Amino acid sequence: MLDIGCGTGVILRYMPDVRYVGFDMSRSYVAACRKRYGNKGEFHCRALTASGVSDYGEFDLVLAIGVVHHLNDPEAVNMFSLAKAALVPGGRLVTLDGVYTDDQSPLVKLLLNNDRGKFVRKESRYRALAMSQFSDVSCSIHHDLFRIPYTVLIMECTK
Repeated sequence: MLDIGCGTGVILRYMPDVRYVGFDMSRSYVAACRKRYGNKGEFHCRALTASGVSDYGEFDLVLAIGVVHHLNDPEAVNMFSLAKAALVPGGRLVTLDGVYTDDQSPLVKLLLNNDRGKFVRKESRYRALAMSQFSDVSCSIHHDLFRIPYTVLIMECTK
């Protein structure tokens, strides 16, 4: 599993014994990963690049949880391209990001407007970005995954 924007690596707590490679730009997050999970994974404090993808082999699963809404459109397309290059045939990229919908409450819109990620989009825009690299993209919108009112889009892109 490749985790783009792994943060503190909390997903590892829920994973079976997997080969895990995580990338994040935050030194403190990567330090927390290394301290908490040690040899259970590889943790890198740098951006994942096209030349770096091939250094780690191919993956069945790539995660980008809470990442796409921090990227402008060209950066997002690049991330989708890197994820696709990292996947085995039939492998999947899964993303989760805040999303605007027409039916969400003013409170949810306020929270999304004040998110640190400056590129929260509607589902159609996220889908278009993903489809620039993947032909098989499925999306689901959820309003009840968190304890606070929040709307997220989960995308699954298959190579």
